[in-house]
Amino acid sequence: MENKANDFLKNEALKIENRMFWGRILSSSMGYLIITLWLNSIRATASLWFVWPLIIIQFTLYFSIFISSYQRSKVFGLNKNLALVIFIILAVLGRVNNWEVIIIPILVIIMLTFSAKNRKVSEKVQTILSKNNS
Repeated sequence: MENKANDFLKNEALKIENRMFWGRILSSSMGYLIITLWLNSIRATASLWFVWPLIIIQFTLYFSIFISSYQRSKVFGLNKNLALVIFIILAVLGRVNNWEVIIIPILVIIMLTFSAKNRKVSEKVQTILSKNNS
């Protein structure tokens, strides 16, 4: 009986973590896309006091895509140092010659696919489940 309850809690935790990741990465990606398109249309005519805050928001959204992907990849079991190097390289390459047009959609699709297939919960949830079990 206790094992069934633990499995149920684990499945619910997986669903919650998965939905939260989907929300984070999709909202960051859509926000980045909207800000980028808006900036491209107004950059030549808008004043600097208006453009620079939008550029800061754009970079924040850009890096939040990679940061949330890095955090989620640690849950999958990817080595922390390897994941850090991979996501830093992708973030830098994305800023070269508009490669973000290719890198971000591919990254989002891959991360969402891995997230959907993931059966591991984060360390924080694992700690809670193990405390519940004892």
